[in-house]
Amino acid sequence: MPPETVTTNERVASEAVPGIVRSRDDETLRKLALRHLEHVRKFKLYLSVYVLSMLVLTPVWIVTQYETADGWLKHLSSRSRYPGDWDPWIIWVALIGAFLVAIAGFRAYFDRPTTEADVEREVERLKSTR
Repeated sequence: MPPETVTTNERVASEAVPGIVRSRDDETLRKLALRHLEHVRKFKLYLSVYVLSMLVLTPVWIVTQYETADGWLKHLSSRSRYPGDWDPWIIWVALIGAFLVAIAGFRAYFDRPTTEADVEREVERLKSTR
């Protein structure tokens, strides 16, 4: 039997720490929590890579377009017939990157599996509306 000590509030406490017993539900919740944390970590990584890449690519785009154009922002079209038009390729890069970041954000914050508690809550809601 482990030795017991008296605490400051005169309760008897065992010095042996009981082992943590995890049930099957706890293991399932732990796996879901780990998956959620991994998705959040990936979303933050994708968002930071997107922002940094746009911060680098935008000045590169401006410099290359300014060097090939006859002036500053006379035309901004990839299909124009005028010499010196700017090619807006940066818009496609930004849109595709934003779409990928949005998918990662959806997976991190909105895409979660249905738990038994969710099912029970929905059943109770449906029962109360009758």
